[in-house]
Amino acid sequence: MKLIPSNTTIEENAVNHFTEKYRDQIVGTLSGFDRLVFRGSLRKLNICYRREGLMVARGMEQYLGVNHILFKDYRNHVKKISEQIKAASLKPFRNQKVPVVSLRSGEVSKEDVARKIAAERKIETGLVCAISALEPSPTFEHYGRNIVRRIRPCHVLYQYQIHPVVGWMYARLQTWFPFAIQVGMNGREWLARQMKREKLGYVQQGNSFVWMEDYQRSQELMSEQLKMNWAELLGGFARQLNPIHESIFDEYTANY
Repeated sequence: MKLIPSNTTIEENAVNHFTEKYRDQIVGTLSGFDRLVFRGSLRKLNICYRREGLMVARGMEQYLGVNHILFKDYRNHVKKISEQIKAASLKPFRNQKVPVVSLRSGEVSKEDVARKIAAERKIETGLVCAISALEPSPTFEHYGRNIVRRIRPCHVLYQYQIHPVVGWMYARLQTWFPFAIQVGMNGREWLARQMKREKLGYVQQGNSFVWMEDYQRSQELMSEQLKMNWAELLGGFARQLNPIHESIFDEYTANY
């Protein structure tokens, strides 16, 4: 079996040539998502304009104005909000006694740490761990008479879980304004869960399938991923990452 990769013309031509050349030896093909990464931002909060060499954060200034917060009090306000987000985001992990790991080095693979925890704890579904780290991220700061956009080391939280639908995945939240999120999943692990649910036999090695009981049905299942309500699915992950989002933006509505 040959897994058909992405939708670029060159790759499609190469795969078509491969399958045509070895069609007598190929028992089935599969086309669909491999690794997927989604990013979400609060566009209203991220409105900026350039003035005198600075990126003035107009959206953040409006947020502060609506909430009657002086620019000089910006740092204290966002620090307070960040602590509240961390506590709310980690509450399910602490309640279920799921590991919360703090990484000091950016050289350590978060994926490897999470996989090791899942293996040691024999986790097959549900929360795996949360990983806390500092990463350079776009954020804001008070400068002169404005709030400006800057790149600064910011605290981020990674939530790893084995989701009942999509399987192994992570969701990342920047806990400091403007709360950028990122969600990573794997279409093939998702398919494996679909096939297991239908009791279809398959053999998986790493990120590849080397045998399937029913290639046609497996392709149908993988194609159903295209019909997923992505906004609903990703919105659910965003709410898990930041359970207090609505209260933060009660006066200044901002959605991903």
